[in-house]
Amino acid sequence: RIAPAGFRILAAVDSVTRMAGSDLTITIATDGEHAVGSPHQTGEAYDVSVHGLEPRRVVAIHQMLGRILGPEFTVLYEVPETVGGALRPIATVNRHATAPHFHLQRKKGTIYPPADELSANVE
Repeated sequence: RIAPAGFRILAAVDSVTRMAGSDLTITIATDGEHAVGSPHQTGEAYDVSVHGLEPRRVVAIHQMLGRILGPEFTVLYEVPETVGGALRPIATVNRHATAPHFHLQRKKGTIYPPADELSANVE
């Protein structure tokens, strides 16, 4: 199942692949052990591999995803251990991460789309 926030994330990933000229692989969607009890399970989060991408491309894609998704979403570059160089400012250490990846999700404590957007579209 994919929630509206999930469709928005998928659209952003698709847009970034076209703008960056690189395919991106979704490694965790709505299934699997990792998804249980998480926004992945509700279709509001996706993990995207950065395997093989140069650090400058990772930074550029991180920025593009943030611009496209906007403040209603969280764009994390998760790594299993501390990194240096250009990646350090965007890195979030998650000791449970099996590899560096983007974790994209609806911002915690929010509803997507916001209720005011829903009512504006109905009127």
